[in-house]
Amino acid sequence: MLDRQSIQVAGLPALGPHSHAVRAAGLLFVSGQPGVAPSTGEASGSSFELQARQAFKNLETILRIAGTRLSLVVNTTILMTDIANFAQLNELFAEFFPSDPPARMVMQVPLPKGLLISIGCVAVCGD
Repeated sequence: MLDRQSIQVAGLPALGPHSHAVRAAGLLFVSGQPGVAPSTGEASGSSFELQARQAFKNLETILRIAGTRLSLVVNTTILMTDIANFAQLNELFAEFFPSDPPARMVMQVPLPKGLLISIGCVAVCGD
């Protein structure tokens, strides 16, 4: 039987009924993290950069609490409302993944509650 562990991170908002992450088969599957400030539960400003930075920070928090880190991320899925922000996303991606970046898929989609970005990932569980 496959070992599976759901992870909820206190203080991080969840927009609906889901786990922040699930650990299974030596991997951590992290749900899409929006640019929502944990302190307010609201979008971190109206700019793409502010929300994207917060989304990366939320992702990093979940990885750390689950015992892994950004350098062990193997795949990301990024949802954004405006593909015109793609160049800025690339700059931030390079900042948060400075070497050996993970595989990535980016899609333009509508997001709820004034959100501009959501980032999910798969990471190898920490060593």
